Amino acid sequence: MYMVENISYYRYKNLIFGSDPKQIKATTMDPIQTVHVKLMASDLLSLTVWPSNPPCFTRKGRPISRAETVGMVVSREHKDKFLRFLVDDGSGCIPCILWLNHHYLTFHDGSSNLELMAEMALKQSEIVQLGELVRVRGRITIYRGMLQITVRDVVVERDPNAEVLHWLDCIRLSKQCYDLLPAAALPGSVLNPHQDGSDQESRELGLLFQAKSLCFRLSV
Repeated sequence: MYMVENISYYRYKNLIFGSDPKQIKATTMDPIQTVHVKLMASDLLSLTVWPSNPPCFTRKGRPISRAETVGMVVSREHKDKFLRFLVDDGSGCIPCILWLNHHYLTFHDGSSNLELMAEMALKQSEIVQLGELVRVRGRITIYRGMLQITVRDVVVERDPNAEVLHWLDCIRLSKQCYDLLPAAALPGSVLNPHQDGSDQESRELGLLFQAKSLCFRLSV
């Protein structure tokens, strides 16, 4: 479940942006806000949600808008306008939604780009099957109080080690990039009080041990 800080929207705007234009520029130009951040399900589902329109998401005070995950498809619901599925990476299940209604828009404005997007979405929906190991990238959104990934692209991973390698990438990037700048160093950022450094380190060591154990079993 996500956490919503118990503050008013007015105070939220002041905390994040303040009254200094330089602070606004510094916050909105955080480089990880424009890339697909590799996250475990436990990290993505615990992002801090700020009440704005559209909602903003932060991890340890740094804004995140896109995510990448790798896991097994454990649930699949196909409708005319969308495909909803769950990706389990061992630390939790991430809800994902792939929109299939581009052809409705194509019918109205005749855009060739929309037609191409519709074709790509249909092809991607066909490869998302139960039990498949997939890599998903997309925008972080929220629906009925639950965080989810609105899918940009999804591919099936043929390498059985892809999930373990994703775990290791998440740990490495967290230490070398995502957590490099402390939350207090960002203008107006607020640290989630439920985040604890020692707990995070213990969880990462546990995941690393699981990854090494799984690699050993696969090599036997």
